[in-house]
Amino acid sequence: MLHAERTARARGRAGRPRPRIAALSACGWETTFSQQEVLERLGLAGNAFAEGIFERSGVERRGLDLSESFMNSSLEGRATRIEDELLRQSVKAIDALELDPDSVGTVITSSLYSLGCPTLAHRLVEHYGMDPATDKYHVTGVGCASGVPLMRLTAQAMAEHPGRQALVVAAESMSGTITRARPADSRAKIVASAIFGDGCAAALLSDDQRAGGPRILASRVHQLGGSSLGAVSLKWAPEDSYLHLDRELPDLAGAGVPAVADSFLNDNGLRRADIDHWIVHPGGRRIITNVASALELSDGDVECSWRTLAEHGNVGTPAILYVLDETIKRRRPQPGERGLMVTIGPGVGVGMMLLLW
Repeated sequence: MLHAERTARARGRAGRPRPRIAALSACGWETTFSQQEVLERLGLAGNAFAEGIFERSGVERRGLDLSESFMNSSLEGRATRIEDELLRQSVKAIDALELDPDSVGTVITSSLYSLGCPTLAHRLVEHYGMDPATDKYHVTGVGCASGVPLMRLTAQAMAEHPGRQALVVAAESMSGTITRARPADSRAKIVASAIFGDGCAAALLSDDQRAGGPRILASRVHQLGGSSLGAVSLKWAPEDSYLHLDRELPDLAGAGVPAVADSFLNDNGLRRADIDHWIVHPGGRRIITNVASALELSDGDVECSWRTLAEHGNVGTPAILYVLDETIKRRRPQPGERGLMVTIGPGVGVGMMLLLW
């Protein structure tokens, strides 16, 4: 009976094997800045509020493009440069996977925003000489919550290509939303300037049960909605931009995540105590603190989230994949252990993904 239950859980509702994250890579950035260097580049040095926020952010270094040529360009003028950089970083992340392009049937890419045409997915299919019939999609606007829906969509798309692998690429240029300080800047803009960084991660999904990596047992996306809809939003103006985060966002996350997590786990016959590895969104100091407190997690449970925030900042779309990569490398999950990915982003959207090693 136990063997039958395990076999059933290893397969989807249609009897197909549940996919595994067979390979994962998260890029380190060539050019990184300390918080003091970012303060100076943005013209915020000497601003008492900014210096306090930067110091308490939990971020130590992060990858950004703060070059003079980039910072002096208009938002529209940055677009081509950003798209080319995202392609370059994506290729770097994918090459680390050592994938066979001929084995891929689906490519799904994502970034918070994009002015690129053709999409990153189309450019990657062309770059690697993949089958022209490869399914290719690019998802925008989901940001920090992207990890779970990307994996969920990819797993669903794999049903159309039995026996073929799927490639997921999450690439982010938060530099594109960062501008120098202005006299009338809101505090929300300063907060965003203190935590966000650039990042890129790639994952290869396979339904070959001989592949290594954790199996995706179940996933769910939940929108808290209501007054939280605009708690994370892009603010655009001709010469200025930033990602707005409501001051109440960490409290909304802390209040909303436990019920979503408990319902999801209960539907899968589990409780919080059954989770060995918590992969929590490194959205900022208060996000990690509030979610950990609400879920009654230990400091050790969220150590990988803190480390990711410190070393990379909040890299938006690929953020949770950085934490997963850190978890695999540092905690070395053993066969039979479970992990729960928890993403939080625009909407406010909360994602849950149950993993089994």
